[in-house]
Amino acid sequence: MNKQSKILSILILLLVLLIVAVPGEAAPAQQTNLLQNPGFEFPYNGDGAASKWVRWDQVSSADQFGDCTNGYMKSPSWSAETNSALVQSGSVSQHVGNQWDTWHAGVWQNVSVNPGSTYRFTFWARGRGSNDQYPKPSEGGLNMNVQAGIDPSGNGGIWYDSDIVWSGSANPHDNWQQVSVEATAVNSTITVYTSANWAVKGVNQCRAHLDVWFDTAELIEVGPPPTNTPPPQPTSPPAPLVTNTPVPPAATATPAETATFTPIPTDTPVPTPEGSAICVNAFNDENGNGTQDANEGYMAGVTFTVASPSEMLGQGIATGSANPVCFQGLANNTYQVRQILPARLEPTTVDFAEIVVVEPGQTYGVLFGSRIRVETETPESTATPVVTPTVEGGGNGSEGTSPNTLVMFGIVLLVVAVVILGGVLFMLLRRPSE
Repeated sequence: MNKQSKILSILILLLVLLIVAVPGEAAPAQQTNLLQNPGFEFPYNGDGAASKWVRWDQVSSADQFGDCTNGYMKSPSWSAETNSALVQSGSVSQHVGNQWDTWHAGVWQNVSVNPGSTYRFTFWARGRGSNDQYPKPSEGGLNMNVQAGIDPSGNGGIWYDSDIVWSGSANPHDNWQQVSVEATAVNSTITVYTSANWAVKGVNQCRAHLDVWFDTAELIEVGPPPTNTPPPQPTSPPAPLVTNTPVPPAATATPAETATFTPIPTDTPVPTPEGSAICVNAFNDENGNGTQDANEGYMAGVTFTVASPSEMLGQGIATGSANPVCFQGLANNTYQVRQILPARLEPTTVDFAEIVVVEPGQTYGVLFGSRIRVETETPESTATPVVTPTVEGGGNGSEGTSPNTLVMFGIVLLVVAVVILGGVLFMLLRRPSE
């Protein structure tokens, strides 16, 4: 090999090394799915629930059985579904269903997490209600009320716990639909729930086939523990209505406002109309001072729950109007009232109130405050994900340089190297071989 060939080989080797060394765009890190058996795959337990999942259900008292308009519930059956048309991913899905009797049930799982971090639980669901055999279509007017739930305290299967954060309801007739909910962990363990509820009070939903399928679940961490200071808390009770002082019923509060009340569970005796009432609402606390000012209206989408010391009594959702959600027919007792906020909101008052009902026939009011959560702004870019200051860990080893800058620098360096190599080759090829 002559001298020119040696030089040429060395230059080509250097060019290859330079190309390999040019920094490229790093692929975004895959978020870890914290669930065990998230696809509801085999094996299945003897009771019909997928491995690593535990079944739960609500059952009405015996005197309610058979009355389809009373929203009664019988225990359904759990099984592995292998029909590929009823599987969203993998080879099997979790089936829950009943014939003729309405039901309220699902499966749950405990998961180890980091206290203070926010988690998102998602799964796919599909349902069918009909008197005809599959594959006849589902009756679209039926309500299966599919929900995702997270108990941030990790209650281990107590599906009626007032701490559970529930998603909105979905009715995925004959198609797969994603259901999702977010919550911030309080303990090192949280409990996730899939749920479907065919029992609707006042509506005859009894059908020969009442089925729901769950598949492809995921639990991921979407936010680390907050490092900023918590929202300001009021130095006095959040609002005069929380002080257990009886207030006159609102002039606009009509019986229609109680339509948002969903009994949970319905197997407990219905309180008598002569009892007291607790009316709850949420206001839009834009300035975060814990008090509803004259220019501040009401907040929609906030979920309220009312529970006695022994059981969950009901829940309702704020409509964004001055009309509160009322829980009526309450006997003399101590009641716990909570607000559960969607991920887009943050509290500006305490989110828990204890009401002691001591005088029959009175209406007790509770008013909670919240505001739209302030999100950290990120640079506008669709090419490369930008890590915001709120995300901890990771790092690309160059705090002051973005990935795009490194890529451009590498491209420029490669072009310069090609130009230099071309010049050297041109000079070598013009010289005669020795």
